[in-house]
Amino acid sequence: MGTAATGEPVRIGFVSNEGGSAVSQVDVRFGAEAATKYANDHLGGIAGRPIELVVCKEQEDPGSARACATKMIEAKVVAVVMSTTALGDSVAPVITGAGIPYVSVSGASAAEFTSDRSFLWSGSFPGALGAMAEYASEHHIASVDLAVIDAGAVTGTVKALGQPVFDKAGVELRLTAIAPGTPDASAPIAAAVASHPGAFAIVGDETHCIAVLKALQAAAVKQPRMIIQACVGKTVEDAAPGTLDGTLLFTFADVYSDDPDSVLYRTVMTTYAPKTPIDGFAVTGYQDVLGLVRGLSGLHGTVTTETTSAALRAAKAVPLPAGHGIAFTCDKKAVPILAAVCGASALVTPIAGTRGTKFTVVDASPLFAR
Repeated sequence: MGTAATGEPVRIGFVSNEGGSAVSQVDVRFGAEAATKYANDHLGGIAGRPIELVVCKEQEDPGSARACATKMIEAKVVAVVMSTTALGDSVAPVITGAGIPYVSVSGASAAEFTSDRSFLWSGSFPGALGAMAEYASEHHIASVDLAVIDAGAVTGTVKALGQPVFDKAGVELRLTAIAPGTPDASAPIAAAVASHPGAFAIVGDETHCIAVLKALQAAAVKQPRMIIQACVGKTVEDAAPGTLDGTLLFTFADVYSDDPDSVLYRTVMTTYAPKTPIDGFAVTGYQDVLGLVRGLSGLHGTVTTETTSAALRAAKAVPLPAGHGIAFTCDKKAVPILAAVCGASALVTPIAGTRGTKFTVVDASPLFAR
């Protein structure tokens, strides 16, 4: 079944968001490690050579994030895969400044979006916001209140990139910023509810999602609720039972359908990380690493930072792993104002329990056109 990698390993850095007091997403690493083992066993790794994943765990504080960036340079990796983080501005400039490609399925900071050595497989955070704006416009929703985790670059990105696309879509965007780790969001959500928006949206980690979903449930809101992948999973469902039912998930990953790439994801996780839940954040690490492998499928011969960057720029219409038909091309044209973003499509699906029921591709590229 496929081709096993042989020879001297290719060192790929992986910076994992783990161990922080407010945010820790270890499942992302488990997904990345599963994808690495699968690629080595069946896809010939990178250029026929096995991938050696060099892991550094950062705790979502600038000091540990920069320390991981320095470790990647010292380890002489040919690319750095970044897991979920709000500290891209602390990591990406160090990595790309050393000439090392910085890759991720998603980004949230200016440094990640604009560097010539940065490659983001999906529309990332701005793409999700664009998809929400496009959906709201198509469904005649006049205003959306976005409950956003007030951490790192996230709030700034909403203002700098989310606000313009909502404006272009003709939808009013209101922000409710909530501090990381807030266990009870009743007060800020009550204020948002009182302004009677046409829909509510949530962007943040699991703790944030739980607090906001509980507050919306307690307020008995009837308006549509829009969420991102971080809000979906057993942890959220267990902590806030029934709050996910009927929400609209805006995501770049399909982990449950019969789509072949979704089936492959479940198979890989069952084989290489059987104790890791397949929902939630694990798929992010899987997409990070397998996206890099697919993007470098045309790379042969010497593997360096230069040949890796060139191969990624030359790759066309690469299927996003577990992406239900989404593809990426890193030619700086997908979102002209964000050179690193390699695609402007997202998936939207209603949620029943913790599962998407019907995935539809939303193309937000017109909202980002100059």
